[in-house]
Amino acid sequence: MRLLLFILAIALCSCSQLPERNFEFNYKVSLPANSAQNIKIWIPVPTTSEVQSISELSIETDLAYEIKKEQKHGNTYLYSAINGGLTKSTDINIRFTVNRKQVGNIDFDGVNLSDNLCSNRLVPVGGRYDSIIAANAFSSKDMKAVYNFVLDEMHYGKPKTKNESDIYYTSLPDVIKEGITKDSVVSLYKQTNKYGGEYTFGNGNSDYACDISVGNCTDFHSYFMSLSRSLDVPARFHIGFSIPQANEGNIGGYHCWADFHQNNNTWTPIDISEADKDATKAEFYFGNIDENRVEFTQGRDLELENYKNGLVNFFIYPLMEEDGKISTNYSKDFSYKEI
Repeated sequence: MRLLLFILAIALCSCSQLPERNFEFNYKVSLPANSAQNIKIWIPVPTTSEVQSISELSIETDLAYEIKKEQKHGNTYLYSAINGGLTKSTDINIRFTVNRKQVGNIDFDGVNLSDNLCSNRLVPVGGRYDSIIAANAFSSKDMKAVYNFVLDEMHYGKPKTKNESDIYYTSLPDVIKEGITKDSVVSLYKQTNKYGGEYTFGNGNSDYACDISVGNCTDFHSYFMSLSRSLDVPARFHIGFSIPQANEGNIGGYHCWADFHQNNNTWTPIDISEADKDATKAEFYFGNIDENRVEFTQGRDLELENYKNGLVNFFIYPLMEEDGKISTNYSKDFSYKEI
């Protein structure tokens, strides 16, 4: 009997050993010499939470800075105000180590559910989303159906040219849906880029995703959030970086995902855009998030101290103002190394 219990204990222990990763991460921002008299910069800084452990955080820079906390969602960020311009180029290096495990449903402390039921500027609630819910007979008791709907409706892509060398262009079907072709997606991107605006991929615009059915992770998950919140199911937006399988390297850009709140007071994670990229993982990414990522911030329409250009749609890359105007006069680099 004791032997049987011992074997059972070993089996249960091995089952509980979820995959995990430990890695160093470096978030580098380079600022050139700059004659602007009032330069301000905001950079997100990750924190330890129920899903990750952040340690050995260091910030290397010659600039004076403060660490601030965004109030609504609790995001942390670096803020630096530079008066009189920059006479020479300078860097900001944010280094830290991450322990990240594969996770399923999580009980998060201190989350205001009502904050995650309301519309955001680009994530509306009700209206057309109520109509979609009615047409598909969606229920708050079956969020898997909503997940599958977005997965079926959306195509992952961010094509910028009508060129066979653009992998996102070639990977899309010629006709996305009635009235929408991959050529029209590119044309819309170019038009939006030329005149400014947010009605294109990469902005987490639910209406764009619903109309066009092509986008990146922000668009997939915003669409889901609009439907979820319209069902009175709280849903949240998370953003950070995916970590490749190699032991070290550079990271090209951000990645985002979402979760929704269930009656048992846990949050169920989803990653629909990754499920779209790999159909064999569609079941996994409903209710599970892998260990190959780090989260920096969560939430939409963030209010950052001293930022003069309105609420921030989402926050992962540096934000910069020169004499009160939005600027991209910086370069950024992200890298990691397994430990």
